[in-house]
Amino acid sequence: MVEIDLVARIIREVAAAEILPRWRNLGSGDVVAKTGPNDIVTVADRAAEEHLSARLKDLIVGSQVVGEEGVHANASVLGYFTSGTPVWVIDPIDGTSAFAKGDPEFAVMVALVRGEELLAGWILAPVSGEIHMAERGSGVWRDDAGKSVRLEPPTIPAERNGLVGLLGRRAMTDARRAQINSRAGAFAALGDVSCAGIDYPRLLTGKAHFAVYNKSEPWDHLPGLTMAQELGFVFSKHDGSRYRPGDNTGGLIVAPNDEVGAAVRRLLLD
Repeated sequence: MVEIDLVARIIREVAAAEILPRWRNLGSGDVVAKTGPNDIVTVADRAAEEHLSARLKDLIVGSQVVGEEGVHANASVLGYFTSGTPVWVIDPIDGTSAFAKGDPEFAVMVALVRGEELLAGWILAPVSGEIHMAERGSGVWRDDAGKSVRLEPPTIPAERNGLVGLLGRRAMTDARRAQINSRAGAFAALGDVSCAGIDYPRLLTGKAHFAVYNKSEPWDHLPGLTMAQELGFVFSKHDGSRYRPGDNTGGLIVAPNDEVGAAVRRLLLD
């Protein structure tokens, strides 16, 4: 393993060098579409991933990198998840659209995995400087302005109608939206998922209690799942089957326990 504080420092340094100087300062050719107008990449994404990849690989001999932009260029690198070697999973800017608009709601996310083992995770909010990080078996920590606090499992309401959830509604049909709206009253509130780098800290601190995603790209979820798992959360695909690193089929449910996960599946996905 590696020192989680050392990795946190590297992430902060890369954000300071490659991301923050370009925030609200992007040129006309610094933003391009990847698969469509709603899927963009900036010069900051690419520079940060390249910089992080080089520095993190140096920390563990023989480790590999699966980064969002690297996979877009060559999807075969997803095979590293089954290689048995340690893999750094990088989302250089989660919430690229917000970053490109000059909004502060974006994050840098990194995970360290080996096979199906979630070993460590980091989520940095570059604008505020707040970072969440976890190491398997050692808990979850939040560092803000140099003050480090160990997080305890959040308090979960005993009754289902006290739960606050986050739901991916993008691309829903009108009929599906109507169905969801008819069932939303079973919970205290049912908001929309944002970018994962914003959502997972909300789960970790009890501001939301569960989340339902329609996609499960590893760079979006492995950093946050590592932390959520340390605090007792459970996760699965929409049908209840096991989610594995690199599996981008079947969506993702993140819940504080199996009972809530089953209720969410029954009420929102059946």
